[in-house]
Order: sequence, then structure tokens, then C-alpha cells
Amino acid sequence: MKDIIFIFLFISSLAQAKEFSYLARSPRALLMGDAYTALADDEYSLFYNPAALGRNKGVSATTINPSFGLPDIYHDQSKFKNFPKTAVGITNKIMEYPIFLQTEAVPTLKLAHFGMSLILNNKTSLTLHNSTHPTLDLNYRYDRGFVMGFAYNIGSGAFSDKPKRNTRAKINVGKRFSTGFAIKHINRQGIDNRFDLFGTTLLNKISSGISDVAALKNALGYSTGDGWGIDFGTEFAVASGNSLFTAGASLLDIGDTHFSKTSGTGTVPKQEMSLNTGVAYKQDFGFLDYTISGDLHPMFSYIGFDRQFHFGAEVSIPLISVYGGWREGYLSYGASVKLWPIKLTTGFYGIETGTKYRQQEAKRFVLYLSLFDFSIDL
Repeated sequence: MKDIIFIFLFISSLAQAKEFSYLARSPRALLMGDAYTALADDEYSLFYNPAALGRNKGVSATTINPSFGLPDIYHDQSKFKNFPKTAVGITNKIMEYPIFLQTEAVPTLKLAHFGMSLILNNKTSLTLHNSTHPTLDLNYRYDRGFVMGFAYNIGSGAFSDKPKRNTRAKINVGKRFSTGFAIKHINRQGIDNRFDLFGTTLLNKISSGISDVAALKNALGYSTGDGWGIDFGTEFAVASGNSLFTAGASLLDIGDTHFSKTSGTGTVPKQEMSLNTGVAYKQDFGFLDYTISGDLHPMFSYIGFDRQFHFGAEVSIPLISVYGGWREGYLSYGASVKLWPIKLTTGFYGIETGTKYRQQEAKRFVLYLSLFDFSIDL
């Protein structure tokens, strides 16, 4: 009986020893502690809360918007100084260091209360654990697809009046309640596994004959598949004077988004369901505005409750915005410059990759570039 209990606890700890993997994240949101459920007013709205489409009155498009995610080498310079050349030395150097590489683009069109985003996301994270008995956590996902959604409004206030070029938006006074629905299709290529580097399973696969990269990926459990997902969200907004309060909730990938395997040797990693809630408050003084926000997500997941709190803040003047946030006990900060046709956002953020609150921070850097985005009032 004791052995059964031990095995159960061991397996549970492995399931928790990773970050929650969302489909896509707004760079602006990451720098605000990912407290974005009640904001979600940029091209990433559909990845946070489809009800946020209810605040739109015009047409907007973001056509070219790549983002890049990397480990925060700037603040981890000591980790890469005097980098060894031997396999053993390299292994010891990167032990317990979360490696993360991501490229992403989500071209988006919004037309009144309808929105659609294309998805192109390539993300790899890996961590080598335990120097005495090494194990490798590998999560690789390459997603292509689309998500489209629609929001229905009750009330006629608290809209996002699109600003003219290089000016701030104005707050539309009144109340509004919105419900939103979205559907998505994703083609996913991926690996999500933990490998015992001293075990016989992986060694037998490799020794059986690895002729090329494709064969190596298959040995690691690489698979591809297609899947459909459904999202639902709500948003309540109240605007008075120069102030705007919003509260939102969303249920993304309802029932988990599963994939029908089309090729490969393993199981295609599912897109896990997430329940997200948040509030935000904004004041606009014309030349200057600020926003504060708070989120609780992903609720009812394997992520501990103390890791679900997110807080963010933004201060903006025309052309420039400065961001700050707090997520899972770690700080985030950055800035954005918008001078049409270019919008550049960059900064640093931390995320928990261990099993407990503030156990193992992964420091990351994000760079986002948007070109030729536009908006038209209707």
C-alpha cells in the first residue's frame, strides 16, 4: 500500500513540474504579469476572452506581427561565461536551467463584434534535471491554424473608440455586458515527454538506428494531428467620466482540445482547458492614461492556487507605453513604442517552471514587432 501511495505522489509531482502551456500569449500581457482577461484589447483578444470583441465598433487589422521568446541571457550572463566544450561540462552548466525558444505570429482581423486570428506558433522548452540520475523534460509544439469568434452585447456603453494615428483612445460612457464564443482549428506537431537519460527505453530507440532528424524525432515520440476547440467568455464594463472598469471570465479549450493523430509514434499533446477570471481599471486623462489589472488563472488546474495570481500595470503617453507586472511571485517589465507603421514591444518576465511557488524561475525575454496595423472607426 505504501508503494502504491509513493508511486501516486511521484507521478502527481511530475505532472505538476511544468508551466501551463497556453495556445498564444500577448507580449504586452506577458509584461503586465499576464493579467489580461479583463483587458484583451489588442490583436490577442481571442486567446484570452472572446467576449472582449464586444467592445469593438470599427475595423482593425494586424497583418505582420512576429514575436520572439528567448531565455533572459542578459540577466543570466554568469551562466554562459566560460562555457565548457565537453559534453559533461555542458551538461553540468545547463543542469536545472530552463531553456526556452519561441517564434509566433497571429495576424488578426476585427470587424465590429467579429474577430479572426491566424495561428503560427513554434515553441520549445526543455530542462535537464538531477545530476546523479539525469532526466530531460521536453515540450515541443508547432501549431498552425485559426480561431474566429463573435460577441453579443447587452448595453451600449464602454466601447473602445479606436484612436486616430498616434493619439489615445477615448472612453465611451455607459454600461455593457458581453458574451463571446469562439471556435478554433489547429494542426499540431509536438512532443511532450520526460526522458530518463540513463534508462534503456530511449537508448534502445537510438541504438536501433537513427538515420536522420525525422527518425530521431520519432524516437522521442514526435506526432502530428488536427483538432477543433471551443472557447466561451463574458465581460462586464462600466465607464464613467474618464474611468473604465471591466470584469471578465473565460473558459478556453472547453473539455480540452484533443487532436486526431495523423502521423508519428507518440500522443499529440492536448491543449488543456483553462478557466480565467480578471478585473481591470483604467483612467484616461488625454495626454496620459494608466491601467491596473488583476487575474486569477488557470483555475482548477494542476497549477497550485498560489501560482494563479497575476497583477499588472500600464502607464501610457502618446507613442510610448511602460509595463510592469507580477506573476507567480516573479516580476515582469518592459515598454512599447508605436510610431506608425511600426510598433515595437520588448521586455523581461519570469515564470515558474517548478512544482511549487517560487521554486524554479525561468527568466525570459520577449521581442514583438507589428508592421502596418490599422484601424478605422465605423
